[in-house]
Amino acid sequence: MISDNPATTGGLRRGGRAHSPEQVARIPLVGTWLLIGAAFFFNLPLFFAFFLLQETNNNGMWQPKGVHPPNQVLGVVIFGLVAIGILLAQSGMKHFRSQSTLASFTNLGRLAAVLMIAAVAVDIWQLSHVGYGISSGAYASVFFATWIFLAVEITALGLWVLSLANRASYESQHPIPMPGPDSAQEVATPISALAHSYAMFAMFMGVLVLLAWVVTYFL
Repeated sequence: MISDNPATTGGLRRGGRAHSPEQVARIPLVGTWLLIGAAFFFNLPLFFAFFLLQETNNNGMWQPKGVHPPNQVLGVVIFGLVAIGILLAQSGMKHFRSQSTLASFTNLGRLAAVLMIAAVAVDIWQLSHVGYGISSGAYASVFFATWIFLAVEITALGLWVLSLANRASYESQHPIPMPGPDSAQEVATPISALAHSYAMFAMFMGVLVLLAWVVTYFL
């Protein structure tokens, strides 16, 4: 997980080289598409349940007395923190183009992670002060389930960008030589490929949080 600069990319293990540098760089992208697909099908039933239960409204239990969408300001804060964190990290990705600028991403990445974790903290506070529980009708069950799952996914996204920031900081100070073409040493996954994978999943999560915010607060 180091820089893609040919002069400073090293290996992770010894033995016959099983993959070319280009193949190694593509592996995280394949995994990310699988991750996005899994997350999509994991969250899709929640949106389906929202509209189905809202339409059927059995025994008037969609939003019984005392159950209503929470404070929209808190929803704006959560979405805003996640969006700013994602955009901040995306803007710092240009620093992965060169070994000499890797360290520049460190503070940006860590700040992005802090913003995402702050969004999760606001989400948890909201769920604990909304005035009703997960069993208080159909809307409440879908609302709690949606934002609990999103909190887990946003936390994972924040830890991901934090790991990229820490790796960039380390590699800027400890460059590892690139093994020769005939070396048996395996080529490491370039940090640019890992960053691109993160960027793909971050954009997916940004859209997902936006949809969840619109659906659960306004529809």
